[in-house]
Amino acid sequence: MVAVRSAHLNPSGDFAVDEWVAGLGLANPHFSEQLAATWRYCEQRCLGHVNAPLLLWRSIEMVEILSMLSMDNDSLCAALLFPMADAGVVEEAILRGTFGKSITNLVHGVRNIEAIRKLKANHNDLIAPEQGSEMHRMLLAIVEDFRCVVIKLAERIAHLRELRNAPKDEQVLAAKEGASIYAPLANRLGIGQLKWELEDFCFRYLHPYEYKSIAELLHERRIDREQYIEEFVDALRQSMQEEGLKADIYGRPKHIYSIWRKMQNKTLAFSELFDVRAVRVVVERLQDCYVALRIIHALYDHLPDEFDDYVANPKPNGYQSIHTVIFASREKPLEIQIRAHQMHADAERGIAAHWKYKEGRTALTGGRSSHEEHISWLRQILT
Repeated sequence: MVAVRSAHLNPSGDFAVDEWVAGLGLANPHFSEQLAATWRYCEQRCLGHVNAPLLLWRSIEMVEILSMLSMDNDSLCAALLFPMADAGVVEEAILRGTFGKSITNLVHGVRNIEAIRKLKANHNDLIAPEQGSEMHRMLLAIVEDFRCVVIKLAERIAHLRELRNAPKDEQVLAAKEGASIYAPLANRLGIGQLKWELEDFCFRYLHPYEYKSIAELLHERRIDREQYIEEFVDALRQSMQEEGLKADIYGRPKHIYSIWRKMQNKTLAFSELFDVRAVRVVVERLQDCYVALRIIHALYDHLPDEFDDYVANPKPNGYQSIHTVIFASREKPLEIQIRAHQMHADAERGIAAHWKYKEGRTALTGGRSSHEEHISWLRQILT
């Protein structure tokens, strides 16, 4: 789940915007000043509005989600402004004069996506499976900047978080929409951080009993599982060092929806799952992935039927990792993912990480414009 930083309150109980912005870790001081100024603008415009607290806190959560994806400063400013513009607190014409074309165009693009969402919601109380693909096709006609889509995904996560204590019917409606449209969209864009949270929230609201049951099963053996993984990681790290391979090795969390889906697809009980215990190995280069695999398979027995090489054969959304299941010291199965650092960035941040790298390459080589490639690649993904 994408973590939200604790809110910074000053002694008088007001939101300490400068402290909050500093906690985002923006590299450029000018960006920090711009974001803080945008927040103060939103706060001023919201004075007296009946939903001011909700709008402001939603904008905060959207920015924190996007900052963890290393989105650019225009995206962060647009995320602050979108809830205000969507609620009619401020008009786009005013935003254009105050913040310029780039940020206002992002707000406009996100509002276009929201308009499609509201139109479909008004005509369909239930979200049919085919509506997700239809939404993707409609996005092709209106979205010219992938950042609008990522900002929208962040807004939907913020909304799902707000519904924790909402009436059941509100939770179910938002979850059906999230499961049929936005989680698959995050998957197509390869943004693992957003995909998992969307899926888990939707599952939690649509299947509360199953969600709670799995959560309780995970909690029951948490201490034993964490100790087992810690011992394994220490031993594997030592073996990698002896072989001269530099690698980051750590336990990774398993998401409740993915556990449930595997139980359903493979007709397994919770106790029969291989990947409740999971470890990730992140290495420097692509070829190091296979060096790490060789070391692991030399040390431990593995299950051939559970082996997948998505490095040699990436998934359609670009995901790359080697998956293998081994038996370690206590004869308990353990899933290991092996990937290079760039693969890890792509898996967690998806299209955002891809274009951060791509823009740098375009600037160096003088290739086709970043804007043109953004549109072309987004259309390939959504088709």
